[in-house]
This record gives sequence, structure tokens and C-alpha cells, in this order.
Amino acid sequence: MSDPIKETKPLTGFPFADPPDPDKWSKCIHCGMCLDACPTYQEEKLEAHSPRGRVHLIKAAGEGRLKLNQGLYDPVFQCLDCRACETACPSGVEVGALIEEARGQLYQVMPPKGLRGMINRIFLRHLFPHPARLYWLGRLLRFYQRSGLQALARKIGILRLFPAHIRDMEAVLPQIPAQFSRQTLAEVTPALGEKRYRVAILTGCVMDVLYAGINEATVRVLSRNGSEVVVPRGQVCCGALQVHAGDRETAKKLAKQNIDAFLQADVDRIIVNAAGCGSAMKEYDELLKHDPDYKDKAKEFVKKVQDVSSFLCEIGFQPPTGRVQETVTYHEACHLVHGQKVRNQPRELLKQIPGLTLVEMPNADRCCGSAGIYNLTYPDMAGRLLERKMDDVPQEVDRIVMGNPGCMLQIAMGVHQRGGRERVVHTIELLDEAYRRGEQSELKTDGTIDDDQNQELIAALKRCVGNDAVLYRHEDLLAYECDAYTLKKVVPRAVVFPGSTEETAEVVRLLSKRGIPFIPRGAGTGLSGGATPTGGEVIISLARMNRLLEIDLLNRRAVVQPGYINLHLTEAVADRGYYYAPDPSSQQACTIGGNVGENAGGAHCLKYGVTTNHVLGLTMVLPDGQIVQLGGLPDEPGYDLVGLVVGSEGTMGIVTEITVRLEKKPEGVRTVLAMFDEVSEASEAVSDIIAAGILPAALEMMDNLAIEAVEKGTFPVGYPRDLGAVLLIEVDGIAEALDEQIERIVEVCRKHGVREVRPASSEEERKSWWNNRKTAFGAVGTISPDYLVQDGVIPRSRLPEVLSRIEKISHEKGVRIANVFHAGDGNLHPLIMFDARIPGEEERAVQAGSEILQVCVEVGGSITGEHGVGLEKRDEMRYLFSEKEIAVQTAIREVFNPRNLCNPGKIFPSPARCAEMKKRPKGIDTEEALDVLY
Repeated sequence: MSDPIKETKPLTGFPFADPPDPDKWSKCIHCGMCLDACPTYQEEKLEAHSPRGRVHLIKAAGEGRLKLNQGLYDPVFQCLDCRACETACPSGVEVGALIEEARGQLYQVMPPKGLRGMINRIFLRHLFPHPARLYWLGRLLRFYQRSGLQALARKIGILRLFPAHIRDMEAVLPQIPAQFSRQTLAEVTPALGEKRYRVAILTGCVMDVLYAGINEATVRVLSRNGSEVVVPRGQVCCGALQVHAGDRETAKKLAKQNIDAFLQADVDRIIVNAAGCGSAMKEYDELLKHDPDYKDKAKEFVKKVQDVSSFLCEIGFQPPTGRVQETVTYHEACHLVHGQKVRNQPRELLKQIPGLTLVEMPNADRCCGSAGIYNLTYPDMAGRLLERKMDDVPQEVDRIVMGNPGCMLQIAMGVHQRGGRERVVHTIELLDEAYRRGEQSELKTDGTIDDDQNQELIAALKRCVGNDAVLYRHEDLLAYECDAYTLKKVVPRAVVFPGSTEETAEVVRLLSKRGIPFIPRGAGTGLSGGATPTGGEVIISLARMNRLLEIDLLNRRAVVQPGYINLHLTEAVADRGYYYAPDPSSQQACTIGGNVGENAGGAHCLKYGVTTNHVLGLTMVLPDGQIVQLGGLPDEPGYDLVGLVVGSEGTMGIVTEITVRLEKKPEGVRTVLAMFDEVSEASEAVSDIIAAGILPAALEMMDNLAIEAVEKGTFPVGYPRDLGAVLLIEVDGIAEALDEQIERIVEVCRKHGVREVRPASSEEERKSWWNNRKTAFGAVGTISPDYLVQDGVIPRSRLPEVLSRIEKISHEKGVRIANVFHAGDGNLHPLIMFDARIPGEEERAVQAGSEILQVCVEVGGSITGEHGVGLEKRDEMRYLFSEKEIAVQTAIREVFNPRNLCNPGKIFPSPARCAEMKKRPKGIDTEEALDVLY
């Protein structure tokens, strides 16, 4: 907006009630983490128009160093108040609250004039707070649309007298209904079926008039999901636009009216379907914190406010059965994702709609430029932001989905400007459409699909395992499109849950007879895509085969089903002085069957070995449905078939029972933490500890970036943020011998310049260190939206060199890499961070991972230590093996799995990639082996 605002007499400080809170601005350390998140800063590159710049100016004004004049007004009011900076801020600075409080001061010192003042008076004071006046405007708009006036205005060109953004708004204005939602909705709509909740809905102002159908759809969806829905008649506009404009007194009046109306309704939740309204209502306690009559009521009110998508996901909504065969993308409204912290729930609703394909929008949380009436008061900036948003919309989508009416109008303008065909819809509209289509559908009541062949397969599978043990609806199958390796996703044909070895064999025989490929799956915690479909497979989930079948402490063994959780076995025998040694970081979630497939290790495999060292026998269903027993007897003659199957990643058959070795708990355990300034010092200490004749039970390492992640995670321990690396070293055995080992470890660490080294002072401290280490992978989510982890193995002596080369790869590829790994046996776990929303980042991360594995092989190591090859690293097998060596291994697999039906497409490269392989300098001679096998 170009019209100037006339300055009044300059003032210093903040002279009116509700000034910006110094406690809020004092949290800002001026770090600049907010800069990349701020849309206006990214456009202008002006420090004053960045979040930290605005906070700095507000602080200066509060301290009397800056007058309340145009120099403060422009940065504060040109802020979108999108809250993206709050999501990015590591210190939790409430920038939005500071901006709104500063606007409240400026609004009184410098009341808006000109066009901006007129917009404020007409819309924010005289229309939105008064439903009757708003309905009058709505009827005028409806008359304009339906009387022929709109067509006439467009024909004679009178609209050209208005600015371009007003013309665009007119072009995309929704068709105004004859009645508005508060007129059509009953005061109380009963729940369909059992009443689980009593909720109230905010009908709003813009939503009530322009998007009445969304309110009606919201009530239908809530009712369908067991909620009695109340529409309080005393409700008014939420006040969000008034707060944004600085008119806090009007906003407070509206807030009080809503608090009275909704609290009198005596409901469990106050449901909102407009992101901006929900965010504003969740801040009524902040707005009224100085009001003695309403501050407590406001706190009670705020606890009940919830976005409709968040509420549905929390209560466990009923998946729709109607198909919506379209491709959509989702835009994250600022005040939903940043203001209310609701990010994944709308996607979860969309993913449950049969037939719907959700394509992620790059930079989905980038502001579209709507921001209340920002697109009226600052149309130039709003237009630039809209251009960026439209650039991010994926091609060939049918609809653009979102959860805020302002965004809907703004993005509809963008579609219109570009001559697009995409429809702009609310998340709840789409969900309601799927529900209603389900009611009208002539499909069978069990939701089976039209493909006769697939229907017959589903029926046959149900005969094998029961009706409740087969998943076949698209919405159910989506959850199985990948394991913990999420870079590749393919929806399976069906998912089956056998409950026994016999049922597993029956399912396999059925699929084998029909030539249908299948994949065994444990808990889906694998990190290499071993349980990810490649196309057309049936997943055989072993999750329900989760029993502990036998404990034999006399022979130190236990028998478990494959779905039994790793940690549960240790817990089952702990009180009798035993434990199960393999301890992957995911041991509280991963299954022993999955561990067998990947030959998983863990922190303590340095001393105790990996899974294959602890498996005594297996019951397995071969890919043709035969049941075989492998191992089980001490020193069984013949080939070590157990050792062959462990680590075969489900390509030789499906393991259904596992006999494992139990270990006696060591008499004593001591744990040492060593903190180093440099990674090189820590890695050199690792080699010297082993060279000194000490065999720790565990020897783990984390570098600075990994430390940053875990310290921001759920189990921080207080590591200094400037550390280069930490070592976590654990020894166990005869208690009397441990003190000497600890002393020698401390001596080695000091030799390498350790900053601090100390044993755990208590069992609680030891457990806190281990919790911190074992949650490192998950904690990466605190510093990066996406990551992939590699699993290369190298000689310990090459650690300093390889870590240096990883750092070089990080710089070359432009991706951050954190290192957290089993240093004692050289099993690296570089965590390569990226943002999949940014074009090219995922590809660079994958390239970095591949180059790291190549380095591992070059120094005499391997591409995997415990995560397996799966889909992820099959092409990297060419770094390690020649074409003939691969042929030997595939020939062995074909003895068990001749038709390649069991977990196809895993471990080995495609034939095209095999042609690229080169013989390793010291590769094995395979000619004779090939002659025998073939």
C-alpha cells in the first residue's frame, strides 16, 4: 500500500495498556535462525523486515531508544504474522505476540488513515463483528452474482476501474448461498450412533457467509464420528483480524462474547475449521491476561479450542469408504501449522480417503500472502508471495487442499491468474465428500474393490487366516507402503496377519501357487527398505506372532515367535539374572524376527556379537510353503544353514520360530563418558583403547551435530554444545577387574587430549547416557525434517581418515551429516540430513550416502554392518562384489527361492546395474563355484 500514514507527535516507550512484554523480547539472542523462515525478509532482504529485526526494533522502542513513528510502523505492520519464525526459533521467542502488542500501541498513536483506515473501519469495526450486517453484505453479493449485474460489469469493463487484486478477488468469489450456515444449522445436531463427545463449532464470519458449505460439512463429519454438535447462538467473529490490525479493544470485546457463549454451552471441545480463527482463540488467555473478570475464563476456554483435523485424529475418526479418484496437494495454512502446531493431522485425514493420491507440495508451509486482510492492505507483497506459492503447486493435481478460508480465496486467485484448472477445497469438504460417496456407493458393504481377481484372492486369504486378519482397502494399505526407510514407497496388494507357522505356510502355498510375490514384515523399523514393496506384493506381517513360547534357563535358551519385541525378552528373564545380548537402538520396538532378517547388532555387539551369534535354531516356511527346522542342536553336522538364513533379509523364506541364546548378566558394569574437543582425538582414542588390550562391551561415538540433536531431543544430558565428540565406553565382567580397566581407559583418553572423562556416578546417570545415545536417530528430527542413515563398516584404525572424508562429502554435496555410531567395531552410522521439500536436496543426500559407502569399501570395509542391503544399498553392492560374485550369491538364494517370489528386488542389483560392476582387486575366484551351483 502506498498511501502514507500521517505521523502524530512521536512518543518514546509504550504508553498504553498491553505493551510488548520484555520477557518475550529478551529471549531473542539475534541468532538469525528465523531469517530463512520469514517470507517478507526473503523477499526484501531488509534486516528491519526480519523477525529478529522487528523484535530488535520493538525492544528499542520499549527501552525508549526508538520513537513510535513510521520507522517502527512499517516493519511491524508489514509483518504477515504468519508465525513461521516461531517454528524456526530455537529459543521459543513469541514473535507473534510481540508484533500484535506493538501494533496495539501503534494503532493508538498512529490510527490508520486513507484507504487502509477505510478498510479497517468498514470491515473490522462495522461488518465482521456484527452478523446481521455481514448477512446484509452477503445478500448484496448474492444479488450481484445472480441478478446479471456481475455479467454486465464484466462485459462493459467497469471492473477495470478497480486494482488488479480486487478484480481477481471478484473473479474467484465463491457463489453466495441463499442462507448462511448459522441459519441452516440446528442449534444441536445429534451424534450418529453412540455419543462420545459434545462439541461446539465456531461458524465464524467469512466462513459463515462465503463458505457456509464447509461449516455444514464440518457438522456432518463431527456427527458421523460420534459428536453431538452445538452451534452457540451468541457467538461472534473471533477477533483475529482486529488483533492483527492493532485494534485490541474491539478484539477483547469479541473474545469476551465468545467466551461467554461457548462456556455456557458446556461442551468438551470448541471445534474450529478456520486456521486463523483457531490460532486467535487459542490466544484469548494472552489477550485477556490483565482482565481480572476474564483471565481465568479465558484459560478454561483456550484448553477446549481445537482444530477439527486435530480433533478427528485424536479421537480416532472413522475412515470413509467412498472413493475420490483424484490427485491432490496440501497447503499448510500458517496459523494451523505454526500457530496451532497442527501439521500431520490433515494429511492423515486425506490419506484415509480411498482412491485419493496425495502429492506433497514443496515448501507447503510457505505463506500464500493472504494473512487476514493483508492482501488488501499490502497487495504487492501478498502478490509476490502468491507467485512463489503457485510455483510450488505440483503439476497435474486436481485439487489444492487447505484448512483456512483466507488461504482458499488467495490461492483461488493464484489459480485464476495462471489460468489453472485446480479446484481449491477445504480438508473437511473432501473428507465429507468421501463419506457421502460411501453412503451412495453400490460397492459391497465390506468395501471390496471391483477387480474380480483381487476379490477372489482376498477371499482366499481370509479363508487361510480369518476375516479380521487381511487388509485390502487402499486406506489400510497405505501404512505399509514403506518401513523406516521412507525414500521409496509402494502400496502393497494386501497385508495378511497369520497367527502361527501353519497359517503362514498356508498363506505362502496359496501365493506361490498363484505366482504372487510376498514380503515378510516385522515391526517395520528396518532402515534399508527391506520390507518395502516394489510392486504387486502381498505383505505377510508377523506382528501378531508375538509370543514368548519357552524359557529354558538350564540350557540358557528361549524360543520366541518372530513378532516378539527384542527388549521384551530381556525384561522377561531379567529378574532371574539373564538377558538377551543383541540390543539395536530400536530394541524397544523392533522384533527378533526382523533382527534375524537383518542380522542386527547394537551397541554391545563389540563384545557379544550380532544376532547370528545368538541364534541357535529356526523354524522356517520356505517360499513354496514347506516347513523346515534349521539348527537347534549343539554342533549339528552339515552346513550352517542357520548362519546362512540369518541376515538373508527374508529372501530365503519366512522365519516363524527362533531359538536364541540367553546370557548371564555380568557381575559388574561400569560406564565412562569422555568428551573431546576434536573428532580426530576421539577417533584416535578408540583405536588405542582396543590396542591396549581392553575389550569394552560397548564403545559408542557421537560428533557435534549428533550432540546438538540429542540435546534438543527428549533425553538431554547437558553436553556442552561446543564439543567435537563424545565417547560412551562400557566395560563389564568381574567387578574387581573393572576399576583397573576404567583407569586404563581414562589414561588413554587423557593421552588424546580429552576435555573431561568420568565414570557414571549412579545407575540412573548411566541409563540417562544410554537413553540419550539410543534416541539419537529419532532426535535428528529436532534439527532436520528428513534424514537417511548409512551403515558402512571400516577398520577402526581408519576412523580419523574416513570421518574427515565424510566431512568433505558433506561440504561438496551441501548436506549436513551427523555421525553417531558403534566406534568400537567401526560400524558407521552417518545421518545425512535434508529437506525433501527443497528440490534436489533428497538427491544430493542419496548421492552423499552412496559416496560414503564407496569410501568404506576403499579402505577395506563393507557397505553394511547391521541394517542390511534391502532396496537402499542394492546398487552399492557393485562397490563390494563383481558380477560373478553376485551370481554365486543369487544362485544360493535360488536354491531356497527359485522363483524369486519371497521378498523380490532386495539385496542384489538389477541386471542393468550388474553390467556396470567391476571386479574387486582381491575378489574371490568363483568359476568353480558357479559350475557347481548351476
